[in-house]
Amino acid sequence: MPGRVTLLVTAGPIQGRRFEFTEHDTFLFGRSPDCHAQLSARDTSASRHHFLLEVNPPAARLRDLGSLNGTHVNGTQRGGRARHETPEQAALREQPEVDLRDGDRIRVGATILTLAVEAPSTGPPPPRSGPPVEGRTGCVVGDYEVGPLLGKGGMGAVYRARRRSDGRDVALKLLLPRIGAGPEARAHLLREAEVMRRLRHPNIVELLDSGEDGEGFFWAMEYCPRGSILARIRLEGALPLEVAGPFALQALEGLAFAHAAGFVHRDIKPDNLLLGSDGAAKLTDFGLAKSFEQAGLSGMTATGASAGTLSFMPREQITSFRQLRPVSDVWSMGATVYYMLTRQYTRDFAAGKDPLAVVLSGRIVPLRRRAPHLPAAVAAVVDRAIADDPDRRYPTAAELRDALREAVG
Repeated sequence: MPGRVTLLVTAGPIQGRRFEFTEHDTFLFGRSPDCHAQLSARDTSASRHHFLLEVNPPAARLRDLGSLNGTHVNGTQRGGRARHETPEQAALREQPEVDLRDGDRIRVGATILTLAVEAPSTGPPPPRSGPPVEGRTGCVVGDYEVGPLLGKGGMGAVYRARRRSDGRDVALKLLLPRIGAGPEARAHLLREAEVMRRLRHPNIVELLDSGEDGEGFFWAMEYCPRGSILARIRLEGALPLEVAGPFALQALEGLAFAHAAGFVHRDIKPDNLLLGSDGAAKLTDFGLAKSFEQAGLSGMTATGASAGTLSFMPREQITSFRQLRPVSDVWSMGATVYYMLTRQYTRDFAAGKDPLAVVLSGRIVPLRRRAPHLPAAVAAVVDRAIADDPDRRYPTAAELRDALREAVG
């Protein structure tokens, strides 16, 4: 176990409440009904969404969400709105994040919360002796000769590589844990990779191999020579329906297969839709985010996320982090189709606007307001897929696929 974080309310109207975290999770504080700790609507010291605490034991990070009065940590105000500043104006700037320690006190009005951190008693962290994930071209990793860099992101870097045993080209993802990986966590991640290797479908990028490389890990995946949907959109702009429609239906075939097998992706976005050698769309990184999270190696993924990632994240991925279901993937796929057709996000992420605040409180813009030329039937399907209320969406990828196929004609 990576540790435990406990949040105890030591003063205020909800004094005595206790919140414990042994796994990666989020905690929302404020007056809104979707908050995990909700104050009375009459409590003017707190905003509707006052602060977000992201916990990945033993680490904890707090972010004020543009609240009226700010959030006080050990007596110092963090975030909040300036005098005469409106909530909309405050949301135009990203609020500061604070990494918390054992014993820290958080105050909002009369409410005081005290943080207790229990670190695992497993000895010193594992040595960080492995090479970095960047600058690996020309190296050998396992059975793979590393070629040119294809891209990099929050979890590591991806290279084109050649498998020495048979000369096959692969996409080699080198993964660097954000925190030290003990033996139990490493074993868990490798077991999860073996499970993912059995998820085979023409519209899912195949995981061919996995292993360890120094302190990090590698995943060898099917190489998709035509790049990602995101790269194509950046090159060509918004895709016409006759192009985006087939891509969406192909990706939904893969997603429906995975849902039927009991998997939830959790990170669907245009960058994770690749184009195979035959031009068909394929979902990649299936299970990667969840595997890192379950192994306790993912670091902070909500507070540290960019607008480009948060814009494809359903609201419940912040408010109900650990209860994501297939219907959450439906939202992300709907947002991806929306972006393919418009090259715009489902919500307005103005420059400098705090993306977390937008996801929690921003309104979704109907598709035809962005692209009035699209058929009403197609817009109705996409708008239903991206409804904020999960109960209003298509419950599964299969149902979204069938509805979109009928609308596209």
